[in-house]
Amino acid sequence: MTSTATSTATPPSTTPAPVPPSRRRRPALLRYWREYLAISPFYILFAVFGLFPLVFAVYLSMVSWDGLGEPEWVGLEQFERLFSSGEFAGALSNTVIIFVIAQVPVILASLGAAALLSSPRLRAKGLYQTLFFLPQVTSVVAVAIVFQSVFSNEYGIINAFLEAIGLSAVPWMTTEWGVRLVVALMIFWRSFGYFVVIFLAGISSIPPSLYEAARLDGAGPWRILRSITVPMIWPTILFVAVTGTISGFQIFTEPQVLTNGLGGPGNSVVTLMFLQVGYMGATLPTVRPDLGFATAIGWGIFVVLILLAILNSRVIARRRNEM
Repeated sequence: MTSTATSTATPPSTTPAPVPPSRRRRPALLRYWREYLAISPFYILFAVFGLFPLVFAVYLSMVSWDGLGEPEWVGLEQFERLFSSGEFAGALSNTVIIFVIAQVPVILASLGAAALLSSPRLRAKGLYQTLFFLPQVTSVVAVAIVFQSVFSNEYGIINAFLEAIGLSAVPWMTTEWGVRLVVALMIFWRSFGYFVVIFLAGISSIPPSLYEAARLDGAGPWRILRSITVPMIWPTILFVAVTGTISGFQIFTEPQVLTNGLGGPGNSVVTLMFLQVGYMGATLPTVRPDLGFATAIGWGIFVVLILLAILNSRVIARRRNEM
């Protein structure tokens, strides 16, 4: 018997020459060009509608420009004017007053209404949710016209009712606090249903067994709300508080439509957004267009909203830890 031995010759190993970095990167870019092309619309849109307006807003806040002539470079004078003229402080004061009158009560009332609607004994829950949410999809202009009719000084339904029961009429639309209250009621009426739906979504995630156990132990509705519902939906409360604060400090449509763009008696409902739009298009009779100052007001609003969001989150987080 013969045996044959086979051997495989191994070629000598050779070290390849180093590839330049440019040549190593180039094939990867060419290899994934379809993927880069597929995601490019997002970055193009972000650059055009996000990054460029942000950079242009920085430039615009340092010029004085009415939108027609040549912009005049003024540096930081627009920001100095923001704090020295008193217009921004007055608009901020009006915004805070309307916010406290409208947004704070509507958040508390919507939480209570959502707790009542979540009761298993309540029938026709879908009907109530629909009725509460209808104001959110109603035209603000139509709502303002209705409120003008209801709170009119001479022909309003409210004043007619007050006179019918022997009380004197209230000058709602010609006093500072009267028109502020009307704007706050508009905001309350429009936001109530939206917040109710958000709170109902949070309450629906709570296990029903917790409520059943609490009722067996003799807990009443207020005890259940305070000890079960509120602690379990703190993330929802935080979301509503932050979004409600942001929307509350961006109030514009309600006072603008209700006062026909005039800002009410003594500019009592000229909010931050109202003031900014006034300088953008000169809707206010007492100002002239200045896009630079309007942009500076926008930066001021941005800083205020950031500070309020941080304050809201910290206060609610601290309250949650105490519970």
